[in-house]
Amino acid sequence: MNMGRGTGTGLGSSGKDDDTPFDGSGLKLKTIKTRRELNEVEFASILHVTEKYLLSKPSRKIAPFNFDWLLGLHREMLGSIWSWAGEIRSTEKNIGVNPNIIAAELGVIAMEADKRHNETGALVIATAAEFHHRAVWVHPFEDGNGRWARLMANVWLMQHDQPATLWPANDLRNTESPIRDEYIAAIKAADSLNYGPLIDLHQRFSE
Repeated sequence: MNMGRGTGTGLGSSGKDDDTPFDGSGLKLKTIKTRRELNEVEFASILHVTEKYLLSKPSRKIAPFNFDWLLGLHREMLGSIWSWAGEIRSTEKNIGVNPNIIAAELGVIAMEADKRHNETGALVIATAAEFHHRAVWVHPFEDGNGRWARLMANVWLMQHDQPATLWPANDLRNTESPIRDEYIAAIKAADSLNYGPLIDLHQRFSE
């Protein structure tokens, strides 16, 4: 798959500015005023969805890995908080693909998933890493892309009898964490179709 454009990682800040205001465009919960408060409600919402999909093996009925489900997963995660959750962004970013081709690029994930449901073992982990990277690379939503990509990859792992990856969330947000640096380097390596470092991270943090 051609990865011709630089990737973002979907990682937030270190949390040092948690008490500062933020851009609330599209925010449904008007009582939220600071980044800290936003982080708390987003965490609770995403945790609920994570439990739905990862407490037991998710069936292909509830996680079919088709185009609509990929959008719907993001809406499940953040739809109670943001009006744009699950909607393909319409604006250009300094990361991600052009908005005009987002739907097609997500369609690639759906088509590849349909062909790979019979994979087992190490191939499942490699595919999860590939889907993880491609989802981050496409950057289809206004925000929450990294968290969505990591949960999507975990659903794939669990659905194919592999343990979920327990990403250290605090380290991924902390700009001074070597784990964050390693994660960013792994995503960038995958831009050149070198998925090895990202596969290694998935395996290191698996249950």
